[in-house]
Amino acid sequence: IKLVGTKSNRDAIGARVTYQAQDLKQSRMKVGGGGYLSSHDPRMVLGIGRRPKMDWVEIKWPLPGGKTERFTDLPIDRYITIVEGQGKWT
Repeated sequence: IKLVGTKSNRDAIGARVTYQAQDLKQSRMKVGGGGYLSSHDPRMVLGIGRRPKMDWVEIKWPLPGGKTERFTDLPIDRYITIVEGQGKWT
């Protein structure tokens, strides 16, 4: 997932991403940067193992936006982009 902030910071640093796929429920914080003299892929890879689908993904955007958005019927095995406040993914 690539997160794009509009009201919060552009890279959505500090966003909390929670997701569920059947019996698996995970939560992650979007962080910035990488290591010394290294690059950092801004996308987040959400692993679900052998589960066939993702039930939902919820994003709590950092302040000043601070809203929470939940998405269902997301595709698996590909990258998607979610823009803050649009209520949809591409």
